Amino acid sequence: MKIAGLSIAATALLRHGGARARTDTEQAEAARLWRGLLRLVSGVHILALADQVAVSAASFVTTVIIGRCTDPSQLGAYAIAISVLASAYTIQGSLITLPYSIQLHRPLGTPAEHAGSSLVYSGLFSALVTFVLIATALGLTGWGAPPALAEMSWALAAVMPFALLREFGRRFTLSHLQMVQVLLLDVAVGTVQLVMLAWLGWTGRLSAVTACGALGVSCGVAAIGWLCVMRAQFAVRLDDVWTTMKQSWDLGKWLFVNQIMVQVQRYITYWLSAVMAGAAVTGIYAACMSVVAFANPLVFGLFNVLAPRSVLAWKEGGGGRLRRQAIQDALLFVAVIAPFCVFVMFAGEAVMRFLYQGQEYEGHGHTITVLALATLASAAGLPASNALASMERPRTIVSVGGLGAAFTVTIVWLLMMEWGLLGAAYGLLLGNAVASTGLWAAFLALVPGGSDQTPVIEVLRALTQTSDPDRWVVTRLGEGDHSTVYAVRSKDGKPTWRGYDDLVIKLYKPDVALDTGLVDAQFDSLSRLHMALDGRIVNGWKISTPKPIHISKSPLALVMTAVSAKKDLKSCAAADDDLTPEVLDAVGRAFTAAMHESWSRGQLHGDLALQNVLYDIPGKNLSLIDPGTRECCSVCNDLAESWSPPVLELGHILRDLGTDVRDMIGNPIARLRRQIFAESALRAFLETLGPVEEKRRALDEIQACARYHLSKVLDLSWSFRGMWHRFLAQVVVRRMDSMLDRLQAELDTRHRSPVRSTSAIPSRGRRAEA
Repeated sequence: MKIAGLSIAATALLRHGGARARTDTEQAEAARLWRGLLRLVSGVHILALADQVAVSAASFVTTVIIGRCTDPSQLGAYAIAISVLASAYTIQGSLITLPYSIQLHRPLGTPAEHAGSSLVYSGLFSALVTFVLIATALGLTGWGAPPALAEMSWALAAVMPFALLREFGRRFTLSHLQMVQVLLLDVAVGTVQLVMLAWLGWTGRLSAVTACGALGVSCGVAAIGWLCVMRAQFAVRLDDVWTTMKQSWDLGKWLFVNQIMVQVQRYITYWLSAVMAGAAVTGIYAACMSVVAFANPLVFGLFNVLAPRSVLAWKEGGGGRLRRQAIQDALLFVAVIAPFCVFVMFAGEAVMRFLYQGQEYEGHGHTITVLALATLASAAGLPASNALASMERPRTIVSVGGLGAAFTVTIVWLLMMEWGLLGAAYGLLLGNAVASTGLWAAFLALVPGGSDQTPVIEVLRALTQTSDPDRWVVTRLGEGDHSTVYAVRSKDGKPTWRGYDDLVIKLYKPDVALDTGLVDAQFDSLSRLHMALDGRIVNGWKISTPKPIHISKSPLALVMTAVSAKKDLKSCAAADDDLTPEVLDAVGRAFTAAMHESWSRGQLHGDLALQNVLYDIPGKNLSLIDPGTRECCSVCNDLAESWSPPVLELGHILRDLGTDVRDMIGNPIARLRRQIFAESALRAFLETLGPVEEKRRALDEIQACARYHLSKVLDLSWSFRGMWHRFLAQVVVRRMDSMLDRLQAELDTRHRSPVRSTSAIPSRGRRAEA
């Protein structure tokens, strides 16, 4: 909206500028728009974009300088060194800086102590990586490996501490949204590095090793300067370092596994070419990829925009709309990337010759074209991947991706042995094409047909006694195992029925064959929840729940009022940047305070999953929907169980927190946001209890209840599905244990007593044995 407004303002200024005098109103409007422009230019997103441009430009120019001033073997060696640095960055980010940013607003100590402990943790990690590189260099020297490998290992060992310190400083500053400092840091690194590279190239001293040295010097100068400026924000207490390390490890280990997989897939072609064909071929491959990489902003930019559109299409229009959206997105990718491929086909070799000098870089226009087509093939599969993720089919994505990666490695290996670099390019093209074809085949096989709204219209006709189907706007909200949910409103703006502007219809699927007794039970459960919570205000948040108003026998449906909040914590956690740790903490506490009203009466929600908790941050509205019956969750609704209502409900949330495979593999930010909400809700519940022993006892009960929930939803047989569920259960149990251990540690920190050591250890022992 701001950009559109600025464009209109610019046209108006041109039309009325010059000798023509402006009125006071026009001057005020111009001043307001200029202030808006200044706010836009200085905004976080613009600065973040500028920083990314600075980093990418420095990387690209570095590749060109090395390629022009050295031979391909030196460029290949430098590309391998950068892949090692990138992997180290990824590990540090997964284990240290990303957990720090997530835990920024809820540290165990003061913010300065938390930052100091993370800095020490980063230093220890840097020392470990440097030690491994030194040992590798000694081993290569002792075993008579080529001197170039040993020299590069020694160079990486010297560079690594400074590079990791610079990366820690960059991510630390990003966590605090200090974008000006981030931009200054990256510009300083890029400037010093490029100046040194230019001098080394001018004097004939440039090589892969000296290029790494230039990177190390630039990182060291900028990072040490940054640390001197920021030193007041760090306070090191050795007693807190181990606690911070354990906290970061518990939070970041799954991020680490996921990111390592991503890095292996990204650099596997570089590594295979280095092993099979040598550093010179790897350098030529890196040069070819630098030309193709001009398409990356298009691919990633479109991906970031189109992914939320797939989620919205599935939520509002079902399979038919999602199919159309995916096809449209694929055509858009092809329409954008195909012209780039045509350009590369005719001008790729000329661009390569312009950027890099030497006969070794000539004659690779065919290879560049094939690599561009490989990018197009990969981009064509992204809409299908988005669609499968929107349908919550992560296992399909992982299975197809794993098979595609294995095929890519195999075919690249075979074709490279036969045809060298061109064979590797064709292998990558075939691998990407097979993976994209597999994604589309899986999506088209799994996506349901169009959304038939005829049953919804039948329900509305029976309810309103109106025969005109064109008076309503029907929107699909979502789909579950037993039902599909629709929102209804009148086209003319009048109440849909008896003063209700918006209605929600939960239409049960005929093939599930539910009886009316279950619908009656859900009607009663929703009525009790509405009476207990609707309209209450807790911690500044207004609580709302739907009011059931009608049951349709044929077709079987439940009609209810709509709620003000629209976003749910499960599907929106990945993309909603408004879900900051502070907001999640506030939502978690308001949620617990609201549910306490129901729990104190002995009432249960019955299916308290994350998709049933809706929020509206600007309006400070929190909505609880879709209460369950015994068929939804036999654990929560089994009166024979001895657990209290809050233990049952919180145990259900912990179970729900870990059983979404997408969080484990492709959506770590979503998982961490949901985890912050769950921890805040648990912490708020513990604050309602009395002595510390009562709180510890409640945590143990919640843990046992969550595990019991888990055993009821997972098939733990020895079938293929059962073995997958066993693995998933281990992952979920470790997540739950890590969270509860952190809460136990907080209790131990806040309530230090002589009996602490004897009471906490058995609890942990029981947890480990379970």
